[in-house]
Amino acid sequence: MRRLTLALAVLALGLAAPSFAQDVDAISLVPEEAVLVHLDADGNSVGPRERSRAEWTPFDLAVARHAAGLPSVQESVPVATPMMRDSDLPAPRLILPSALRVRFMMIAGQHSVLILENGYDRALVFRARMTRGGETRSTDVCLVPANQRSFEHWPHPIERIDLDAFRFVAWQPGGPPPCA
Repeated sequence: MRRLTLALAVLALGLAAPSFAQDVDAISLVPEEAVLVHLDADGNSVGPRERSRAEWTPFDLAVARHAAGLPSVQESVPVATPMMRDSDLPAPRLILPSALRVRFMMIAGQHSVLILENGYDRALVFRARMTRGGETRSTDVCLVPANQRSFEHWPHPIERIDLDAFRFVAWQPGGPPPCA
């Protein structure tokens, strides 16, 4: 009887866990939160994750101001919008090699920005689900080129974002990164 009770308790705990929590490589962030992750060759998280309060850099602020001023796009886009090229932009901070730094930020409580810094020598793709108004749904995101940063922008506040299914892909620069 004890074995059956224990088995039922374990089964009940497994069924009660939310699906995103069952993916050990999922990253959940709330606004103003950052995480530094190390990935293996398959895109799986390895080693401890370093969580911290997300900080804006002068470069981030300049790019975010630009993004917030663009016309809102409500549907999925096939490719990323190229980042502005301006010699007056502040210098970006260095991207950490062999690491993925992710920061989730809010702009004046009205826009949401996800900043990904890919310190690997291959492009990275992933899935994202956002929670807005208590409802969670998938959202499109764009490929993050090797040794580059990417800004995902939404013209509304997001309460939480969940990222998973990280994997490295072959991609040759030459056009804007694809989105899916």
